[in-house]
Amino acid sequence: MSVERRGVRTFVVLRQYPGGLGLQAALEKEVANLRVVAGSALPVPEVLAADVAGASTGDAPALLMTRLPGHVELSPADPRLWLTRIAEIAVQLHSLDLPAKTLRPWTDSWIAPRDGFEVPLGARRPAVWRAAFDVMGVEPPKDPAVFLHCDLLPVNLLWSRGRITGLTDWNSIHRGSRAIDIGHCRRFLAALYSPEWAEQLRSLYESIAGVTLDPWWDLYALLHYDDNGSKWIHGQVAGRRPVDVPGMTSRVEVAIETTLRRLG
Repeated sequence: MSVERRGVRTFVVLRQYPGGLGLQAALEKEVANLRVVAGSALPVPEVLAADVAGASTGDAPALLMTRLPGHVELSPADPRLWLTRIAEIAVQLHSLDLPAKTLRPWTDSWIAPRDGFEVPLGARRPAVWRAAFDVMGVEPPKDPAVFLHCDLLPVNLLWSRGRITGLTDWNSIHRGSRAIDIGHCRRFLAALYSPEWAEQLRSLYESIAGVTLDPWWDLYALLHYDDNGSKWIHGQVAGRRPVDVPGMTSRVEVAIETTLRRLG
């Protein structure tokens, strides 16, 4: 849809939170985060108005923002170029000196972290997962903290003519290891496509950024996959491409094993 202000027509998106007023905090967070990245040169929407109380939409909090050009691209004609563009925007994102809370890994919430993990039902080699869980039982290594999106997935990127035109879903910015953002994207790539695509993204990012991604933090992000992972990713794809749901867990398993080898 579009709105007109002072004779200028602007295409906009109205995002509603149908869960009701219980989602006020989520809306407030997204608005605040979008304002943090405003003017950063990243392709992000501009906040035009926010109705946190849902007064104008029947108790459904709403956010009005500019509409970015492009569409979600999940079947790239040139996968390597597609991955390169993702690596490039990640490097740009991580170079920003913007305020955000330091990410606290969820492993900190367990006295015995291994007890908080479960091997997915579709795992072919449970020993790989258990070995990864053991790694999470040690103190996280120190790694330079950068600005993170924390949901840097292909479904949150808009494309037009082979270039990224939008980065959406700003619900959880933090500062932390750059491997977290890349690891989350690698998990999605491994599940939906192949572990080889996930490895390509890591290699491309390291080449462009001139850094080596910390394998502990990479593994930390990969292990966000669980029994709900395939259902969640299938829902995120939303029919934009065929999805091999039964093979997802085994593909993520290969990515985890590869990362374990990098840890030595």
